[in-house]
Amino acid sequence: MWLAPALYIAITIFLWQYAGAVFMPDLFARRLFALLPVLQDIEIAMVINIAVLYFAPYLIFSMMWERIRVHLKHPFLAAAMFWLVNVLVLFPLVGRGFLGYRLPRGWLAASLPLLISHWMFGRGLQFQQKERKTYAE
Repeated sequence: MWLAPALYIAITIFLWQYAGAVFMPDLFARRLFALLPVLQDIEIAMVINIAVLYFAPYLIFSMMWERIRVHLKHPFLAAAMFWLVNVLVLFPLVGRGFLGYRLPRGWLAASLPLLISHWMFGRGLQFQQKERKTYAE
């Protein structure tokens, strides 16, 4: 239950620190600071709180995966769903356009690392699935 979100968080932070990928909580925090500059005094606390709010649905989804799996059938569909929510809803919500095309490095540099980290989330979901073995008698 914890493997998929832990893997997603680790890959996201790795890509942010070493590949210059977009870190969604930081992107949300920057948007929030643009709207409310007074919050810049507590920048680290705000980024941590936003990160908890951003990563919580991944943890909850992972904990509920056995029940949700009946509807989605495959863990990579779940990962693709989360990626689509990020690039089609969350990027425009913070004013960065679909796929993040308004980001300084462009849409490909924004959405591809995000796709990679979500693919790893799907891989983590796949590993946490319980094996169902059927034996012919």
